Amino acid sequence: MKHGGNVRRKGLLASITAGLVGDASLAPNIDYPQAGEKVQTGNYAVRISGCSSECQVSIDDGDWQSCRSADGYCWYDWCPTATGRHRISARVRNGNKWVKTQRTCEVK
Repeated sequence: MKHGGNVRRKGLLASITAGLVGDASLAPNIDYPQAGEKVQTGNYAVRISGCSSECQVSIDDGDWQSCRSADGYCWYDWCPTATGRHRISARVRNGNKWVKTQRTCEVK
């Protein structure tokens, strides 16, 4: 189905963006940590692309925290202290709505 000049596909994209709210073509992308990456406790910079407007991050469904912009990306300085699996959610403002994506990573 064509929508706004873009082809919208279901299936693979839907499974990759599980938990996505809004239009998948406008969703931010969590570049780092990458899928399957194991993160060390301490300081870690979460990198998000596809965020041309306000961007926020939530860790394990906690409060939304503002990101900083630099070098064409949005960054969130995370200091994981608890080991185990953690869910990182990122959202960007698109007009008056938020578009969200998420990724799970392991902290060791």
